[in-house]
Amino acid sequence: MAGMALPRRMRRVDVARGFDDGTDMSDTPSSAGEAADRAARILAQALIEAEVIIAAERDARPPAVSPQVLEALEGFGSVLTQLVEHTERLAQRVAILSDSVSALAEQQAQAAITAPPAKPQLPEMEPSFAPGGEGIDVTIADVPGFQGLMEIQRALVRLSQVQSAAVRRYQDDEAAIQLVLSQPMTAAAIAEGAANGTGRTIVVDESRTDTLRLRLRFLPG
Repeated sequence: MAGMALPRRMRRVDVARGFDDGTDMSDTPSSAGEAADRAARILAQALIEAEVIIAAERDARPPAVSPQVLEALEGFGSVLTQLVEHTERLAQRVAILSDSVSALAEQQAQAAITAPPAKPQLPEMEPSFAPGGEGIDVTIADVPGFQGLMEIQRALVRLSQVQSAAVRRYQDDEAAIQLVLSQPMTAAAIAEGAANGTGRTIVVDESRTDTLRLRLRFLPG
């Protein structure tokens, strides 16, 4: 009987030795209380640290955004994207236009260099009869009678640029006058002076300043 009680005693000692320091829990009841207190403190510290971590994550997490705000933000982003694309296309067009203007300016500059300077076009001046000499052989057609011949002769003599006007021939309504000038005159000026002096319409049929010949004509009316 005594031999069978010994193993039970040994099993009790082995179960009690559950700590690393080899302390027998059955023999030191206060050690178990200290271990429980130490475990409670460790658990409390772990709970505090977990709460701090959770609070930090909650503070770092962005606040919840309503669906309306999200939709407005998405629409604003879409508008910004379209604006950027439009700006890029506009910049491309401006670049193309700038290149075209530069090319045109270069072409104009080259043309200005190669093209000869344009000469100013002066209005064509009617040649004038020279004064002096034997005078101008003036033929007058459709003379309205001898009275009309006298009127045109007097009108020519009264011109300030005329030195003399002598009738050389009158036949078949056609007369010839030798007109000597004191100053140069054009055929148009001679016809105008004769028309103003006679009150009739007189036009130039032919004018040859090189041969000193002039042909005037009375118009009916």
